[in-house]
Amino acid sequence: MYVRRDRSALTSGDLFRGTIRRRRMLWVYPLVVFALGVLGLVIWQIDLLRPIALYAVGIRPTPTLSLLENARRGDLAFWRGDLDTAIAAYRAALSLAPNEIGIGYEVIRMLVYRSYAGGDQGAADRQEAVTIANRLLEVYPNNARILAITCLAYARASEPERASQYCNRALSFDTENPDALAFLSQVYYDLGRYDEAVTIGRKALELNPTSIEANTAYGLIQLTSRTPEAGIPYFVKAAEYNKQLEYPYFNLALNAFGVGLRRGDPDLLRLAVGAYDTILATNKRNVRAYIGLCQVYFAIGERNLARDNCVTATELAPDNSRAWRWLGEISYLTMEYETAAQAFERCFALESGFAVEARQPECWVFRGLSYVQMGDCRKANLIFTEALSWIRGTTSIERINKGLRICTGRPLNVTLAPTATPEPLPPEPDLSPRSTIVLGTGG
Repeated sequence: MYVRRDRSALTSGDLFRGTIRRRRMLWVYPLVVFALGVLGLVIWQIDLLRPIALYAVGIRPTPTLSLLENARRGDLAFWRGDLDTAIAAYRAALSLAPNEIGIGYEVIRMLVYRSYAGGDQGAADRQEAVTIANRLLEVYPNNARILAITCLAYARASEPERASQYCNRALSFDTENPDALAFLSQVYYDLGRYDEAVTIGRKALELNPTSIEANTAYGLIQLTSRTPEAGIPYFVKAAEYNKQLEYPYFNLALNAFGVGLRRGDPDLLRLAVGAYDTILATNKRNVRAYIGLCQVYFAIGERNLARDNCVTATELAPDNSRAWRWLGEISYLTMEYETAAQAFERCFALESGFAVEARQPECWVFRGLSYVQMGDCRKANLIFTEALSWIRGTTSIERINKGLRICTGRPLNVTLAPTATPEPLPPEPDLSPRSTIVLGTGG
């Protein structure tokens, strides 16, 4: 037998290396098992380890909150008076449970509360509240809570007749639903059905004496009585429900100012100042509160404080035409005609593109009168002529005619429309005899 030595394990040395390789493999096997174990652990705990890995490289992942956690955050934000955060949290909760009645109710309520701030955001909030309410109604057409909050949404959207239908339907399923009663009382007040509003509002207040809506409704009803000041304690009670919430304080301030001005009651005027100060204590950039203080301080004879607050409002919100209007009126009534003309020019520039019904006639009327006082009748006459093409308020036309008499010796021949409505004399604010569910709209 012939053995080829050159290819044998002995010749090549593989005979001995094989033994060494087997010894090395003894260390590799545990390492492989350990690595597989680590890999399995990583796969098993991937959700837990991912945030740690992202954090290590500087990435902060956004956690997905649960339904209950979002609702809890929304509630805490509401009691802090932070409606923006409350709405964001409740919206997130609603996205997780679109048909959850309690969450939907809170989203709509928060949107309605925030809508009192006015502006484009207020209009968007009112529309969203109606949209959510209608969607929930499709799922729960006979649920008293959903029907009640839908009533509130439509009332805030200035559809009181439709709102009353939803409130009455809610009460047909739950005769003692305190929210439906409170909303319906406000709606009936808005519709001029005062006797029914009194009865329903009293029942709502008995069922829920701390309710914002019930106290507001009953306060509004008192404004129609021979003693309108009797409604103020109810506005105070509504504001005390959540001292961080702004809009009940606006409602208190507006009504205390309106009643105080008509009754000549200095205590009510001071109460209005206190309500505005409470708002500014938590939000020092609230333009509406500064405008309100401007009006109240002027009414009580504090002209410097009035001017300071109006100036602050224009500095914080240069595009707020109401701030310029009131600064102009304060300046005009203190005979600072050049400053008044400048303020009214800003108001005119901001509102000239508005629909006629959305304009403040004072910005045209006092703008013209300011130029009359400065001796520029040519410019004043142009302003008056243009204003008379759309202004229909009795008081405004009387003021225009007064300016025209000074400049030309005779007024223009103006025929008042049959629907002409009187306007308040300055410095009285724009307070309509009925403000109902649209709370805190002035300033």
